[in-house]
Amino acid sequence: MSVGPFKQRSSWPSSVVTGLIGWNGFFVIAAVLLGDAKLAGSFFLLATIAAVTQVVLLRLFFFLLRLNQSILAAAFWGGLTGIAVVMAESRATNLFDRHRLVWLLTGLYVGIAVGLFLRYFHRDDRRIESKAQNEGRSIDYGRDAHWLEPFFFGAVAYVTAFLPGSFSLGVIILVIGAMSGVVAAGVSHFFIFSVSRKSILPILLAIVAGAGQGVISGLLFRPFASELKFNPLIHGAVAGTLTYLITAMRGRALASKEVVQSVQS
Repeated sequence: MSVGPFKQRSSWPSSVVTGLIGWNGFFVIAAVLLGDAKLAGSFFLLATIAAVTQVVLLRLFFFLLRLNQSILAAAFWGGLTGIAVVMAESRATNLFDRHRLVWLLTGLYVGIAVGLFLRYFHRDDRRIESKAQNEGRSIDYGRDAHWLEPFFFGAVAYVTAFLPGSFSLGVIILVIGAMSGVVAAGVSHFFIFSVSRKSILPILLAIVAGAGQGVISGLLFRPFASELKFNPLIHGAVAGTLTYLITAMRGRALASKEVVQSVQS
């Protein structure tokens, strides 16, 4: 069975996407919190360069640096390359000057996270593949093959709810929407669906949870209040509700599919 590169979380394309999600997400959110929301587009570009640079370095020397064997190695080299990339970029731009320490710490945090995720995805994919080979069946990554869907659902939901009118606002909406989608997926999987999957209650809980998280995320859009049709909190509530609703329904569909496959096998 052929498995696409974005369904295998440890593939090169997926590794680059992992880096882009981490760097863009935290750089843009940090820019908003530091009062540089209008420069979100510039920080998005810097984050993209940082992500690609770090991931390429870590993947090229993945086994040499023993990222596949040691959590400490993954965290150390991830953090070191994260700081190094930010320091290199700070020589090419003055955008980091006002909050240099904060940006260095952000680079350290994101770098460590990316290093750890690359290690985890590599080891988990090898485990799944080894198990499939030992059992003499085709490789099936299950729900893990859909790991990118929550980012997409969140981004679409937030763009739909906010309808950005500027590039900077659009960047912030996409990033916060994507990150919200991941949180929604986690809440749906670990908490909401602990209730019977046959009940409508999980969907109702998803709507309530989404509205609450959406309102909180709406606070980040206050610098753009003049560009929005309604209060940012209202846009956030709608966006969060859509994100959780779509994610919860998709999660239920995948869970039902797994049950059917389990019965058939």
